[in-house]
Amino acid sequence: MSDQPRRPRKPAKPYRRPQKDPVRILAFEALRAVDEQDAYANLVLPPLLRKARENDDFDARDAALATELVYGTLRRQGTYDAVVAACVDRPLREVDPPVLDVLNLGAHQLLGTRIPTHAAVSATVELARVVLGDGRAKFVNAVLRKIAQDDFDGWLERVAPPYDEDPEDHLAVVHSHPRWVVSALWDSSAAAGPASRNCCGPTTTGPR
Repeated sequence: MSDQPRRPRKPAKPYRRPQKDPVRILAFEALRAVDEQDAYANLVLPPLLRKARENDDFDARDAALATELVYGTLRRQGTYDAVVAACVDRPLREVDPPVLDVLNLGAHQLLGTRIPTHAAVSATVELARVVLGDGRAKFVNAVLRKIAQDDFDGWLERVAPPYDEDPEDHLAVVHSHPRWVVSALWDSSAAAGPASRNCCGPTTTGPR
């Protein structure tokens, strides 16, 4: 046995209760309902907002932000999926749907809104702690910090295949449409003649 004195243990960090953010929790609940119930956001969101407005602390600005987070995340879901896929160490299908919803919410705040980077990451990680637990929140934090390294157009250049090499996949990622929709439109434009495809050229303009 060594005669050297043992090093004193570092005091454990005090437990910090996750800060509940009603706006982002509501947005997460709406996204989960859309996914789990195959529901439409315009049917899911209004009752959630009405219930939230019963709380005096939830005002019109909160409702507006929640609405933007839900619709914005869903509108760009295909694009954000591609961005997240580039930042995780596993196939996207192996990321649990609730985790992916939180990551896409964070991606939208970082790439599709004017919310400051630090605030977007911090608020989304806190959301993850509340709805997913501390372990998954660390994963969310790591992924969001990678996403925050570039802007929307920069990520499009990274994750969208070059238009000249794969125009259908390029359009699917850039415009956030399912591949089968793009393929159907591409086939119909081919039937109409080459000129009709001029409207489907490459796009690298960030969200407005």
